[in-house]
Amino acid sequence: MSKLESRMLNYFMLIAFAAILIGIEFYFELNASRGEEICTLHSAQEYPQDSFNPLDSIRTKIMVMFALLSVVIAIVLIMFMKEITLPLCKMVEVAKHINEGDLSQTVAIDNNDEISEVGTAINELASNLQEVATFTSLTATEAIDKIQTLKKMNSDNSELNKIINDIEQNLESMSSFVNSFKLFDTEVNNA
Repeated sequence: MSKLESRMLNYFMLIAFAAILIGIEFYFELNASRGEEICTLHSAQEYPQDSFNPLDSIRTKIMVMFALLSVVIAIVLIMFMKEITLPLCKMVEVAKHINEGDLSQTVAIDNNDEISEVGTAINELASNLQEVATFTSLTATEAIDKIQTLKKMNSDNSELNKIINDIEQNLESMSSFVNSFKLFDTEVNNA
């Protein structure tokens, strides 16, 4: 159970607890009212038992109402957990993978609400990062090729070769860093 799920469970349990306390209060209030009515009756005078049926009926209705309220609270809790926390947990997992360099991860979008907008934003972020990584990798590879050609043309100039070697090492480091990302399979990546 995630932290969000446990927090939501605590909130809904608090609501259910408050509803139960209100129900208990009504129940005891009705029982106390019935007892007061019995005490105020003249002891010599006998009233039929069915004169208390309205109070019994109200008490039963209140208990049923609070039982139904508890069921509704449980259903709402389950719906919240299914519709909100599960997609958020999946998004957190995808975001962690993207943070670790796996840009091939995507969030499945099932609805058209704010949660799906967050999923779409994560997907667009991964796509944009992939485009940057692909562009950087291609640019670094082209620059390395040009530097190697330049080195061959100027093999007699040692100072120029030193500068070219430094640039080449930096570009190779950048290229290997960018290539460490796991990217979507595209034609550009496979080329």
